[in-house]
Amino acid sequence: MRSAYTLANTLGIALALAGGSALAADPAYQGNDDWVIMQQRVNQSMPMDSNPGVFAIDDGKDLFLKKGGPKNQNLSQCDFGLGSGVVKDAYAQLPRYFADTGKVQGLEGRLITCMETLQGYSPAEVREKFLMPMYKTSGEEDGTGSDMVKLATYVAAQSNGEPYKIHLNEPQTEKSYQLGQYLFFHRWGEMDLNCATCHGFNGRTVRGVPLANLLDTHTAGMIATAFPAYVIKDGTMRTQWWRNERCVMAMRLPWIETGSPLDTALTTFLRVQAMKSGEKILVPGIKPRA
Repeated sequence: MRSAYTLANTLGIALALAGGSALAADPAYQGNDDWVIMQQRVNQSMPMDSNPGVFAIDDGKDLFLKKGGPKNQNLSQCDFGLGSGVVKDAYAQLPRYFADTGKVQGLEGRLITCMETLQGYSPAEVREKFLMPMYKTSGEEDGTGSDMVKLATYVAAQSNGEPYKIHLNEPQTEKSYQLGQYLFFHRWGEMDLNCATCHGFNGRTVRGVPLANLLDTHTAGMIATAFPAYVIKDGTMRTQWWRNERCVMAMRLPWIETGSPLDTALTTFLRVQAMKSGEKILVPGIKPRA
């Protein structure tokens, strides 16, 4: 029960992060990317019941099985690529190509499709009921969460212990990966930035915050396998879409729509980087800040 989440759990987080600070003083964790990896190692060593994000798994399961929409159906028959209703290990193989939509879709995109086809929601209703409201600055975001994140956390957690297995033998998925790679390196917008400006080098920081070098496959693996993650700074769960959106927003670019081809392409690129590391999914992750 939620009431069982007490001060002891909060202290458990604090002690784990304090232990991370001790690790950071170790010569083995001197680089910024090593600091990022260290955070995830701390996450892996924490008792799961010390992570507030575990509540999102239960909430997501309840939403997944709750009937709704004009068709008064739940999402138990949603096909994530392994057959109708199969969620075990499905997240580990997303994004992937789906013949019924003719698109490469990640987890959020596929959930949106199932809400529309199985439950009968319109795209506008999905945006209103399940997605985060659009914001232009991180201040406007103000720690807002969404039911989509809870659903995504539940499904993603069913792949815990599995590495990512992205199907690059599918030409459509390979094309999405190539687009994601292009987006990662393409400079655009009024600030003439790309993703690699911040996440393509060791030792980069912004406002004192170490930035992960996502071209290093081990670092990418530690990051990608932690999402959806509970972000302590925000006090809520965040998905990979949110991480993509925050970077895009920082480059002063337009809002990146959840499950859009651009969102999916960036996620595919990062997942392939993570797949090369062999790191295993551990959801929910926990991070001081994402």
